[in-house]
Amino acid sequence: MNTNTTDNLIENGYAVVKDCIDKKIIDVIKNNINENLIRILKKSKKKYTKDLVKNYYEVKNILSQHEIQVILAKQLVDNNLISKILLNKKVFQELTDILGSDIEYQTDMELAINDKQATNDDYLVKKYHQEFWSGVGVESLLIWIPIHLLPDMGTMELIEKSHTWGHVPHRNREPITIPKNHKQKSIDIKEGSILIMTALTLHQTVKNKHKQPRIAIPVVVRNFYYPNTNNTDLFNFKKLHLSFFSKFRKILGNKQYSPFRTLGQKRKSIFEKYNKQR
Repeated sequence: MNTNTTDNLIENGYAVVKDCIDKKIIDVIKNNINENLIRILKKSKKKYTKDLVKNYYEVKNILSQHEIQVILAKQLVDNNLISKILLNKKVFQELTDILGSDIEYQTDMELAINDKQATNDDYLVKKYHQEFWSGVGVESLLIWIPIHLLPDMGTMELIEKSHTWGHVPHRNREPITIPKNHKQKSIDIKEGSILIMTALTLHQTVKNKHKQPRIAIPVVVRNFYYPNTNNTDLFNFKKLHLSFFSKFRKILGNKQYSPFRTLGQKRKSIFEKYNKQR
């Protein structure tokens, strides 16, 4: 067990796990994003190239950035690429060390894309906020995964230890007041690494002044046995991994653990199905 990540989360409200995602997975995700940008351009009978950045800016002439972010994220979920990142050996080990084995992730999500054209848009360049404000419970973690990140693009800025302040008073998606003498931290992170935050950690978008867009995946992860402390029950989640206990429950089928429920069945053994699951 890596206690450093848990200790940092408890102490500061965040942790950076470096070099935990295989570059091949990042490349597959970039290709998936580009393929879907091309698909949109083809459907609209617009020109496209092999270049993700050029295709992204062309699609912005057709769809709003919010629509682009939602469409691209849905394709990553549907193609199990979010699962692939979270099940990457190093990432999965960190998550299970913190949350346990029964993990699910939120599927009604969108990519976080930041470019120079959006510097004055407070939806795309968010001020300090807590994910708790949007309904995420304290039993959940926010994972921020950079996918296209070059030097000078900026990342995320947060306030260390702000998770210990509890639910910060706010109006119009902005804190009304925050304690004095707080410490702001610009996150040093590269592709292949992840940022983990609590739902109460105050964080904001760092403006991207680079000519290329910064692309990241923000995803909420939780243990589905933990009590729901907010509106998490209103979100859609996909099971990522089941413990022995959860696999056993599925095999037995119901709360009564009905005897002989599948005895003599001709279908493939249900035991085999769940034994193959990681």
